[in-house]
Amino acid sequence: MSWIDRTVKDGALILSGQRPFYTLSSSLLGGGLREKRYLLNVQVPHGYMSDDPWLDLQGKVEGLGLPLEETVAMMTAADVDQVVECFAVGSEFQVRVFVTAGVGNAARAGVKRKTYPGYRAGTINIIVAMDARLTDAALVNGLITTTEAKAAALQDLGVTDPQGNIATGTTTDSVILATTQNPEYNGIHQYAGVATELGNAIAVCVYDALTACLSPRGESVE
Repeated sequence: MSWIDRTVKDGALILSGQRPFYTLSSSLLGGGLREKRYLLNVQVPHGYMSDDPWLDLQGKVEGLGLPLEETVAMMTAADVDQVVECFAVGSEFQVRVFVTAGVGNAARAGVKRKTYPGYRAGTINIIVAMDARLTDAALVNGLITTTEAKAAALQDLGVTDPQGNIATGTTTDSVILATTQNPEYNGIHQYAGVATELGNAIAVCVYDALTACLSPRGESVE
């Protein structure tokens, strides 16, 4: 088994590895700062809305035969079979980024807009998996870097919200950062901003993967 394995089963992208991941995530199920063995991006029907998406995710995870307490999972209406992956290698890390995306509900942060009490499946879902050792602060730094790279890709692609403003994301994006905390590495990353080797690798992978997802050859719009 490699440090991370990728499978798609019953409409779910499943990532797992030799050891549990230390994760930072906005995911509905298993989100926050946790230790998780399985990283999931679960496909739901186009137009999906739910008053209890946590229960829906719970049923999906249990249906896949995975333990809830060891799983972090997010939702998308994009085709998980079409996930785009990018990777990078450095002296004290390996990075693999997995992106599914559509911009049917593109939005610009900071602009007043209609809000919703129900849950809509995330349209830009990003998983940044790292074979490396990071501090908690570096994980947060990596989350910032991921978000900046996403916004940069959308800007360069000219993606706009319904009012014509350049989009910074969609209304329901989700992200998982996961690191192995592999003790074989000597160095512990204290930072993951774009000026660091690790942060630059994350940014380039996220930018390239999202750009590929939304390229003219087949944009996935939810």
